[in-house]
Amino acid sequence: MLIVEIKKKQKRFSSIVFYFSDDNKVLLLKRKKYDAIDYAGKWGLVGGKSEEDETPKEAAIRETNEESGLKVLPEDLIMIATIKSPQGYPVHVFACKKFQGTVNAQNVVEEHDDYRWVSIDKVNKYDTPENTMSLIKKAISMV
Repeated sequence: MLIVEIKKKQKRFSSIVFYFSDDNKVLLLKRKKYDAIDYAGKWGLVGGKSEEDETPKEAAIRETNEESGLKVLPEDLIMIATIKSPQGYPVHVFACKKFQGTVNAQNVVEEHDDYRWVSIDKVNKYDTPENTMSLIKKAISMV
């Protein structure tokens, strides 16, 4: 018997999104503490690695729906930066103020322990990656 395993090729980039509510709170998701991913146990943004043939916006839209249940259109994502991950691959950072739906806790628990809509002035009270506040300030200036 011949067993063949087909793996999807992954491009080496990620897309993350700052989602802002109407009252200027940002959506933070708490990564599972024991995940084997970057920033395990930290509060971060919706996002993840791209799949084969996806654009950064397509990856952001897919990850948004998978991780939060929110729906967003490509034209509502505003590119704010491209930064490097700790492993050296590009991370495309978007901001978004227009989206549909509410956060679905069932989606969140697949990859995260919790989520919160956090006032911008309170984000620094959460254990986030070091560049989070500077990216939030840039995102606010662009949405």
